[in-house]
Amino acid sequence: MYSLAIRNGIVFDGEKFIGKTNIYVDGDKIVKITNERLDAKEEVNAEGYFVMPGLIDAHLHLTGIRGGSLLMGYLLDDPRTRLLRAANWARELLMAGFTTVRDCGEPNSIILRNAINEGIIPGPRIIAAGSPITQTFGHAELSHSLPLEWSIQLGFGEICDGVDECIKAARKVLRSGADFIKIMATGGVLSERDRPEWPQLTPEEMSAIVREAEKVGTYVAAHAHGDKGARIAVEAGVRTIEHGSLITEETVKLMAEKGVSLTPTLSIQELIYKYGKQMGIDPWGLEKIGQVREGVINSIKLARKYGVMILAGTDLGFKTGLDIDMGKNWVEVKLLVELGGLSSEEALRAATGNASKMLRLNTGIIREGYLADIVLINGNPLENINDIARVSTVIKGGKVTVENGKLI
Repeated sequence: MYSLAIRNGIVFDGEKFIGKTNIYVDGDKIVKITNERLDAKEEVNAEGYFVMPGLIDAHLHLTGIRGGSLLMGYLLDDPRTRLLRAANWARELLMAGFTTVRDCGEPNSIILRNAINEGIIPGPRIIAAGSPITQTFGHAELSHSLPLEWSIQLGFGEICDGVDECIKAARKVLRSGADFIKIMATGGVLSERDRPEWPQLTPEEMSAIVREAEKVGTYVAAHAHGDKGARIAVEAGVRTIEHGSLITEETVKLMAEKGVSLTPTLSIQELIYKYGKQMGIDPWGLEKIGQVREGVINSIKLARKYGVMILAGTDLGFKTGLDIDMGKNWVEVKLLVELGGLSSEEALRAATGNASKMLRLNTGIIREGYLADIVLINGNPLENINDIARVSTVIKGGKVTVENGKLI
């Protein structure tokens, strides 16, 4: 007898639409997908519901910061207070249908991951980068006007220069418990005086970090807006390019050849562009957002043209109380359709099966042997992508954790 049966749902398996079927779970894994009616200890009636894998946000930051200034959040908020806020975010993410998230830079994410794994707090599975690796005068220094010692003391980024320091930084991040390594390969929007198009870290530095990751069976994700830094990162062996706002056709071709994915992070760009001043985004962020927002749509078109896998990641890192917000991370799936030009099926795949493959997860696909992370939606996002927000039931690891939109 199976431990759980999800009966008569209309199923999208993370790769393709398979129609009406039953899913049987034993323990925390999917063990059978069939039209047969078999016995189970517990049943979920999915008649009339759209059934799909639990959603995956492949790029966010569980900072616990309110408002739009990362600098002021890290300077003024006690890290313990931020941790408690982020724990609440984790609960909201699970209720929104996200059973897995990848935190691309926040030391507290390792603590949150461990707490969720131990059952101390509810939340999605967290793939944690811990502190991102940056050069001096790099993107992980939120202010380049503060003394360098302050940036080091804040502890957001691991600052290193030269191959030897980069090797040590990579080992330090891995020692802290990080699941993968995040590097800053270019400047960014929310860091003060660098430009998104400026490359950061040398080819030798990036290659050394990639080697350290590969030695322990993991990988490197690269923040990269500008083309030159992105290309160096791809040549160095990173697995995922984050943002990719200004990349050229030549670099996209190389990404396709090397099997490197793109996470366009439309949500954060739309949030800052529409509400940045209202949120209190630092002036440098307001000045730079237009450049990357205009470029990223072309990057998505190129990625689709050359078959580069696209992942859904919001890059959200603060609570806003707006229509683009932590806990509403499904907005990225909608934006991939509305702005990025993806079909609804492609967008759903970006938030499930694509992330499963690129991040090498045992979730994100409804398949025998995979973890039973499954959501029921009261609607059909293949027909109307807005229905992705209508999550009714969330099953994580074979256990019903959210029912009728409420945490159990």
